[in-house]
Amino acid sequence: MNKLFAVVAGLTILYSSAFAQKSAEYLPEKPGKVILNQYSMNVADELHRNVKQVAEWFIQKTPVLANPKGFDLWVYFTGYWNDKYKLQPGNYGRRGELNFDFRIFYKEGGQRTIEPPHWSFEINNTEYGHASNSNLPGWDNTKDPESLEKPMDKAAADLNDLFRIFPFVREIAPGVRLYGGGNLIVFNPDRPPFWIPVTVREVANMKLAYYSLIEVHLLPYLKEEIAKLTEEELNAPAFSGNEELFVLDVHPELDDKTNENGGQMMRFNPEYWDRSLPPTAIQFMTLYYPERSQAEKDEFFKNNGYPIFGDVVMNSIKLEELASLIMKKK
Repeated sequence: MNKLFAVVAGLTILYSSAFAQKSAEYLPEKPGKVILNQYSMNVADELHRNVKQVAEWFIQKTPVLANPKGFDLWVYFTGYWNDKYKLQPGNYGRRGELNFDFRIFYKEGGQRTIEPPHWSFEINNTEYGHASNSNLPGWDNTKDPESLEKPMDKAAADLNDLFRIFPFVREIAPGVRLYGGGNLIVFNPDRPPFWIPVTVREVANMKLAYYSLIEVHLLPYLKEEIAKLTEEELNAPAFSGNEELFVLDVHPELDDKTNENGGQMMRFNPEYWDRSLPPTAIQFMTLYYPERSQAEKDEFFKNNGYPIFGDVVMNSIKLEELASLIMKKK
């Protein structure tokens, strides 16, 4: 078995090496075409129709997309929705991912259609632009009483709605804001804040509700930890992480003036959504904008033979114009 693994690993390395060499030998001047996937941008579906308009905006604004050379540009939308996501209080808009595949032409071997260079961003997805939400389980139909389905699912959804944010970097324009880790948020600046802070008390109450119904063996420890906190600490904004209170796992802002031990805890604001608009309206977007150095871009091109296409797109558009893609009442 070990020998077989070594052979497979060796072949993988050889393939990767050969592929890297081949990628440096693509045809950068060969004209390509733009292909909008008709199924995932079906104009009969309102969300798909709205997403198609966003895709066309990027294509019109970006020369590398409008006149593809060296690749065919495949554009498609992947929408995903599930009952668990809908349970979280902050979710309203139908979410999905807008994808751009750069199917490169090679001098030999045809076109790269399997895992081609790729760029994408999220639409109406409250789980992006920050550190990951938790994924705690709720009601289990194999062992939990049916009468507890709603309270157990609500307790899990409330906790899963919490997340840690990255540090704020700068306001690029009204409706366009950059956070750490290259997280660019595009939003409606006329609406209430899209993220709202939670206090240590709020987190404690959510965890009490959860551990009273699910994983009850942790409840006594949680109660002991909460009892150690003063009223001032309970009413302070919550920040992630706590080595002493490992079940509660948050600490008050009073102990973290410099935010050295973890990001502030937030939840998506249900009031941000303009519910006079349908869930298919685009009201929130998250894109990746890492602001790489020229040396990093040059190194990537040296190793791959083509640029970081996502960076080319983001550096071609006027970031302040992104807010025009957010839909508002007419």
